[in-house]
Amino acid sequence: MEKIFKYEKDLVDAFIKNYFNQKNKVTLRELPIRWGNIDIVCIEGNRILPFSREQIEVLSKPSNAKIFMRTKKNRPISKTVLFNGLGISKSTFDSCLSFMCSLDLISTIDNKNYIRNVDYTFPKVKIIGYEAKLTDYNKSLYQACINKNYVDYSYIVFPMNVAKKIAENYFEVLKEHNIGLIGATETKTKILIKAQRNKDIKQYIKLMTLLQSV
Repeated sequence: MEKIFKYEKDLVDAFIKNYFNQKNKVTLRELPIRWGNIDIVCIEGNRILPFSREQIEVLSKPSNAKIFMRTKKNRPISKTVLFNGLGISKSTFDSCLSFMCSLDLISTIDNKNYIRNVDYTFPKVKIIGYEAKLTDYNKSLYQACINKNYVDYSYIVFPMNVAKKIAENYFEVLKEHNIGLIGATETKTKILIKAQRNKDIKQYIKLMTLLQSV
């Protein structure tokens, strides 16, 4: 099979150049949102966030993002309920809570109940992840499945001739896992299998991804 691209970087460069219309979108390379970066992430929609640079830095940490996304603007939550099920230590929780209060992200009522201190409603955005490979289908599928924890839609990207073979041989597997498939040449791209939306992405992870784009 003749090679369309010599290096994976060439595939990524051509894919980004030919696939994305940049209006109201941002494209991020090597997004460090999980262990082993996601090759390409595209965020579509309104990314205006009401946070200061210092607040963004704080909310980019998982423990802080988890706590923040559990709070509501006008609905107090008790400290006990806020802590339960977070999966972090009590000392880390107390430290994060105190620090976010000092930055006016969260406010306390009598040190027992907490409310969100920033008027923030999650924006209507789509986060789409892409894993680009020259030939390694198994690795791309594994990574794309992991990516479903971090993005709304997950795709694998291959040179067009390889992508067509993958579509022939693994169509049902990709559909079963809601993974999309895109073929690329030096001048064009084509969606061979459309990804289905992932419904289990956690809101604090989605927030952290958005924060990477500002």
